[in-house]
Amino acid sequence: VDTHEPDEKSLITYISSLHEVFPEPPAIHPLYDSAAQQRVYEYRELASALHLWMREKYSLMQDRSFPTTLIEMKKIAAELSRFRTDEIPPRQSDKNYLNQLFRDLEKYFKAIGEVDVEPELHIDNVERNWQRLMAAYQERDRHVQEEIKRLEKLQRLAEKVHREIKQTDSGLDTIERTIGNESRRIERLHPLEAKKIADQLDQDLATAEGNIQALITDVNTLRNGRYAQAGELDKRVKNLHERWVHLRQLLHNKIVGPLSNLSFPVQERIVTKHTRTVQETRNVETNPHFRSLQEHIEWCKSKLKQLKKADYGNDQQSVQTERNIHQNEHKQIDHFHGKVEACVKARQYFSGEELALYNQHLGQLQKVYADLLSFSTNRMADLDSLYEFIQAATTELHWLNEKEEVEVTRDWSDVKINVDSVEKYYEHLMSKLEKREEQFSAVQEKGEFLILQQNHPASKAIEAHIAAMQAQWAWILQLTHCLETHLQNSRNYQQFFKDVQTAEEWLKEKDDVMNTEFSQGDFSLDVGERLLQGMQTLKDELNSFGDQVQALIARSQEIVPLKQRRQPVTRPLTVVAVSNYKQNNFVIEKNKECTLTDNSGRIKWKVHNEKGIEAQVPGVCFVIPPPDKDAIDGAERLRRQYDRSIALWQKKQLRLRQNMIFATIKVVKGWDLPQFIAIGAEQRNAIRRALNEDADKIMAEGDPSDPQLRRLKREMDEVNRLFDEFEKRARAEEESKNQTRIFNNQISSLQQALDEAERVINKRVIAHLPRDIDTLQHLVLEHKEFESRLQNLEPEIEQVKDTFRSITLKTPQHKKDLEKVLDKWKYIWNTSNLYIERLKCIEIVLTGMEDATLVISEFESKLALFSELPSTEKGLEGVHDDLLKLQSAVGQQQIAMDQLNDDFDNTRRLTEKSRPNQRGPHTDVDRLDKEIQKLNGRWSNVCVQLADRLRGCEQAYNLLKNYKKPKETEDSWLDEHYGKLENLQPIKERAKEHLESTRNLLNSVYERAPIIEQVNVNGGRFIREG
Repeated sequence: VDTHEPDEKSLITYISSLHEVFPEPPAIHPLYDSAAQQRVYEYRELASALHLWMREKYSLMQDRSFPTTLIEMKKIAAELSRFRTDEIPPRQSDKNYLNQLFRDLEKYFKAIGEVDVEPELHIDNVERNWQRLMAAYQERDRHVQEEIKRLEKLQRLAEKVHREIKQTDSGLDTIERTIGNESRRIERLHPLEAKKIADQLDQDLATAEGNIQALITDVNTLRNGRYAQAGELDKRVKNLHERWVHLRQLLHNKIVGPLSNLSFPVQERIVTKHTRTVQETRNVETNPHFRSLQEHIEWCKSKLKQLKKADYGNDQQSVQTERNIHQNEHKQIDHFHGKVEACVKARQYFSGEELALYNQHLGQLQKVYADLLSFSTNRMADLDSLYEFIQAATTELHWLNEKEEVEVTRDWSDVKINVDSVEKYYEHLMSKLEKREEQFSAVQEKGEFLILQQNHPASKAIEAHIAAMQAQWAWILQLTHCLETHLQNSRNYQQFFKDVQTAEEWLKEKDDVMNTEFSQGDFSLDVGERLLQGMQTLKDELNSFGDQVQALIARSQEIVPLKQRRQPVTRPLTVVAVSNYKQNNFVIEKNKECTLTDNSGRIKWKVHNEKGIEAQVPGVCFVIPPPDKDAIDGAERLRRQYDRSIALWQKKQLRLRQNMIFATIKVVKGWDLPQFIAIGAEQRNAIRRALNEDADKIMAEGDPSDPQLRRLKREMDEVNRLFDEFEKRARAEEESKNQTRIFNNQISSLQQALDEAERVINKRVIAHLPRDIDTLQHLVLEHKEFESRLQNLEPEIEQVKDTFRSITLKTPQHKKDLEKVLDKWKYIWNTSNLYIERLKCIEIVLTGMEDATLVISEFESKLALFSELPSTEKGLEGVHDDLLKLQSAVGQQQIAMDQLNDDFDNTRRLTEKSRPNQRGPHTDVDRLDKEIQKLNGRWSNVCVQLADRLRGCEQAYNLLKNYKKPKETEDSWLDEHYGKLENLQPIKERAKEHLESTRNLLNSVYERAPIIEQVNVNGGRFIREG
């Protein structure tokens, strides 16, 4: 902007730099009294907290959606009591302190104006809201107490209905049994007695009908009062009425109908009964023992009726009260046994009809007292078991309520909450729940046992407590889900802002480094190089850090707005349920969206579910979905800071490059010609090119009016002129050395290539001979490639010769180097040619060995077929012809075997020649020699066996001829004489006439025996030797 007419962009840049230089203005005016401002801030913070608390509690006190169970209503009453004793006193102290603080501030600011606070935080508004909250609290407490009284009344009525249903049902059972029993003996009874039974049954049914009508009235009352189990009780009463109708029909069919056909004297019954009644009345009025007996009977009946109508209670306190009352009643009933015994002893004062009448009344007393004592004992046991269960259930409910209170009152809007401590509490809570579940289930099982196995008369109260336990347990489990979700959200929130703070501190640290270490103006090349490397490292760090910044920006979109949970809702807000929740007809499911309309309650929020139903629901059940404005702002602030750091790096990098060029120019100006030449042309050109490129870039990037850039241009012109002068002088000396350098480079490069080729060919000639054709073919292909590469070096050989001839000042070393290369070139080609000859010889040998092996195996197989000779002359002649053909083929193969041995000798010679430096044996050649000798051995064996087969065939043929003809002659002679022997008649008489001819036949056989024996000897020899 240091111009007469700066442009708009320059002004904006200048003003922005001023904003970056000057610090942020303080939040409080510096001329204000800091102590007074601090007190105003204290008042505003405390008043805001109290204002939010009163808004929350007022919204809660306005709620009139009460639960339908007595246990939950008493829980609400307990919460109100806790509110009165635990929350109101400290808040009232805060209000009084605010009042005093505001009055003090009023006096202080009286001279300069009123206290600067928001209208809703003015002390008058605070007082007005406080009075309104107290009135709402008293009104809610009154409604809650009225609702509790109403529910207690309904509970007592329900228990009364339950007891009377059981009693009426038991009475109907008795009537049904009586009808069944009496219907079987109706015709055997006296008509008067049968009539009496029928009247009694009719009276019992009428009494049952009255009880059922009363039950119907009571059930309607329960229905109108919206009692939870009214429907179930109504169903049981209807079943009782249906059963009563059935029994009345049964009475008419089985007793009244048959009885109407009988006749009996009504007058007699009336007179007898009247007489008996008059006599009983007179005894009661005149005899004190009769009167005492009658009073005892009335007392027992009255006490039994009283106990049957007595209540059992519906919570721990009322059950305890009923239990204490009945303990006294039971003691009184137990002590009454002495009076019954006194009545028994009083029988001694009666005789005759009076004794019989007394005994009848005494039996009635004993029966009624026994029933009373039994009922009292059972009621005492029922109250004990009920109290034990209610006490255990109440303990469990209190424990669950304590855990619930912790969760629903936990302030998840506190961004500084100790998440590690809460997480430890969560783990401890889950462990406690797991351990408590067994005890909890035992209490439930005990209640179910009282209902199902013992048919407890207070089953409704037990069922209500079991239901409350189950509901509270399920609710606690849902709260653990809420705790887990909120805990994760808080951890993510704190970790995000911690990461943002760490990132901001890191960027600030890098900015400080750039403003100090990398802001040097004059330095050497070494220092400049180090600084450039440091700037490059810093750039890499900044680029890498950019990924972290982007990751934090992305994470900011997922941060849950915790602070918004305590901020007033100015318009309907979408929230997401993190647990299931059900209250009367209001139901929400986990992960479903609801609409928040009021969050002023500390515990409960006013929300609408998907169906549009409104209810007060604990705020812990909901999470406000991302994003969080503070997280977005923090990420954006970090991004701007990162951009500023990148811009600062670019500015420092540009200035550093300028100073680096000036330092390089300073060094170049200090060179002389020897130093210039010593650097080397490539490096000199690189330095010059780098200087010009860097200078061009800097001048293109910078401001043309910058004095440093104008100086840079002048310095670069001088340096370029200096470079041109040095180059011209160095070129003259360089040309004289160029040819020598080229020769040395060519010799060196060629020497390396030939060394490598020599190493390869030497390695190949000392390698073992191939054992098969495939390996041989692979070696041939490899060597062809080798010779191809070697042939490519020939132009380089010619080039180095030309270069040598072009050197004017040749030295003996140059000549020696050239001769060394040419000698090695010749040696490599000679060795390569010898190696090729060796490969050709070994190829011939391996091929010959394969062919010989196949032929020998074929000959061996054919010879194996002649191991047994035929037994006929024609067959022997055929075998002999085949053997002769085979002998001819063997003669032809002998030439190939001889050639194979000659080829191997040639291979051995070439191999040994190609390995002039090897002093020991050639193991691979020896191994090949053994394989050749093995083939020679097999070939010799074939020739020997063939000669043996021919000799054996000829010998067998001669033996067969010597044996066959004599055998035929002897066979004819034997057939002839055997026929003569067969023709001789059996000798029975005149034996002497036949003696001579028989003896002559025997003698001729004896004489022929040597000839036959010789024929057998010849046959045996044929078998053995043929």
